[in-house]
Amino acid sequence: MAPSKMSLDLRNLLIAQVPADFADWLDFVAIGALLAYVWQVDPFVFALLAVSLGLPYLIVGPFAGVAVDRAQINRVLVISNIGRAVMTAALFFAPSWQVLLLFILLRSAVDSFFTPAKQAAIQALSDKDSRMRANGLSHAINQASKIAAPALGGALLIWLTPQAIFLVNAIVSVIAAGLFFRLPVIARAQTNADAKMSMMDEVKLGLVTVRGSMVLRPALAMMGAGYFAMFFYDTLIAPLTRALGFSQTILGLSLAAVGAGGVLGALALGAAKPTKRPFLLVAIGSGVGAVLVIALGVFELARLGVTVWIYTGIFGALGLCSAMTVVPYRTVIQNHVAPGQIGRVTALSEAINTVALLTAPFIGAAIASVLSFGAAFVAGGIVMLFVARRAYQLRRLY
Repeated sequence: MAPSKMSLDLRNLLIAQVPADFADWLDFVAIGALLAYVWQVDPFVFALLAVSLGLPYLIVGPFAGVAVDRAQINRVLVISNIGRAVMTAALFFAPSWQVLLLFILLRSAVDSFFTPAKQAAIQALSDKDSRMRANGLSHAINQASKIAAPALGGALLIWLTPQAIFLVNAIVSVIAAGLFFRLPVIARAQTNADAKMSMMDEVKLGLVTVRGSMVLRPALAMMGAGYFAMFFYDTLIAPLTRALGFSQTILGLSLAAVGAGGVLGALALGAAKPTKRPFLLVAIGSGVGAVLVIALGVFELARLGVTVWIYTGIFGALGLCSAMTVVPYRTVIQNHVAPGQIGRVTALSEAINTVALLTAPFIGAAIASVLSFGAAFVAGGIVMLFVARRAYQLRRLY
């Protein structure tokens, strides 16, 4: 494929990603409103909601990655968004929170096919020197959707019921499917469609590929550790904000600052020249992020006063640091995995991140209950320091 054509197809892929990522977050507020205000469920249900959102990426995800490696990329991109539209529309008909969570579980299972397919498409439509830029733009779209989509979903609640927003979001997924359908066939140099191997054997092959690589093994391990550190304190941002004497408005500004920092960081990486030291970027992002997270914990532990501007500024910087770690990891994976295995390796990385999501918040909550909210932030920052140190050791590896 000629470079100009490749650039055009990649641009169209990223344009199609906008509604696809938007659909991930548009009904997030509506789900919370339905559970909290309409059905007034027990707080335990929100823990089950987190499980419904995350568990399929751990259970279904590895097999979804194998399916992506076997199938034509365009088909997976289209079918996964159509499936997400169907399951999102089904939320409209949920008569109880139990059925709602079941439909959300099924939607996440369908959605677990999308990210491996998207990463396979980016790999196929870019070369080694342009993948940092492509992943930076893709991450910027993802982070921007986390800001704009929930805000729009919350605004729509003024005029629409939560159930009606589910139908609106289903239409957004249909639009995404249509945009992906319009893409030319995405060809890749190698596929893995060996019918003699079972899907379980191919999942194991992906594990063997990761274990046998001096680059992939530490990259996926450090990515998982980084997410583990983040989820240590991520769910405690609200109580920390309250403990420091800030209002709910400042909480909203802080969360928006994280997203804005992520967008700016991803765009900066997208505009930067190709780097031969992605692990050095990870080391810098993790190290600076660790210091900032520990500082937040110390503010609470030492009962130090902090201004609103410093507080929200720290969260903006954390978003930027997050982009400096996520984008290089994805670039490393794409540059070191054969096209016929990119789906399963991407899915394995998502599964590792999901393990962090399902375990770290409980550990952080336990630390917070025994010591304080600030202690959980300090603990998460210490984990990030270990990630930074390991990434710095590997800076010359690739």
